[in-house]
Amino acid sequence: MKLKYLEYFLVIADTGNITYAAQQLYLSQPNLTVAIKKLEEELGVTLFERQHKSVTLTAEGELLYRRLRPILKDLSNALEEVKDLGQKNDGVLKIGIPPMIGSFMIQPLLNHFRKENPAWELNIVEEGSVGLEHKLSKNELDMAIIIAHNTPSNLTAVPLMNVEYKACVPVGHRLAGHAQIAFEELQNESLIMMQLDSFHRQYITKQLEKQAITPHIVMSSNQVNNNLDMTVKTNSISFLLTPTPIQRNDIRLISLDPPVTATVAVVYPNNTYVNSTLKKLIAYLQELK
Repeated sequence: MKLKYLEYFLVIADTGNITYAAQQLYLSQPNLTVAIKKLEEELGVTLFERQHKSVTLTAEGELLYRRLRPILKDLSNALEEVKDLGQKNDGVLKIGIPPMIGSFMIQPLLNHFRKENPAWELNIVEEGSVGLEHKLSKNELDMAIIIAHNTPSNLTAVPLMNVEYKACVPVGHRLAGHAQIAFEELQNESLIMMQLDSFHRQYITKQLEKQAITPHIVMSSNQVNNNLDMTVKTNSISFLLTPTPIQRNDIRLISLDPPVTATVAVVYPNNTYVNSTLKKLIAYLQELK
């Protein structure tokens, strides 16, 4: 039995779609289908129920999935430990980081990483904190630098710094002269938000709903600079995480009342071997605070 067939099986089970799985594995769909068929023939069972555009696990497939995932993860960790023991000096580190945090963290992170690990590649995955947390839980990332809030028990969070979300208000806006902006003052205001997988959108939306305010979101985007441009052009209000760098005189940053604070942390899966490269990088990030 080929190990790669078992790895293919897990990817198909996770995606629920042969086409998507083939794209992730950089295989043609027919070749992937043949590989799974061979695995089923060798086991003497059917692992998937085939539908028009998706696949679901059979009872036998569910059993194999539950038993196989931790076994392959242990194998991956063992191989990483052996390579680490041999002082492997190249590889790929896959790190998740939200766009807003990335605006002030990616440059020092990359500069340090290139200096310390010239033969390694840093693969950055940009997504909101909530989405990245899901990816970590599925072992799709080595680590992420995210807003840590009620971190799941299967993940470890190492705090880096405390930050604050502020309202971005055009200088000509009626609220631009305020020292603070209460949530109830956002009633009927046009809001520009990050996308649904961001912590700040979920948190601010929840605070507005507590005040019986339905947020009037006119646009959502994970492009920080684009959001700021549209904030001014549409006389709307958006939100920014300090210390995100901003060099413009047409926007005022104003604290919310009550203030919205959060903790940026390095988060990684508990069941993943933390190699020496990752350990050194985490130690460096802790020094930045």
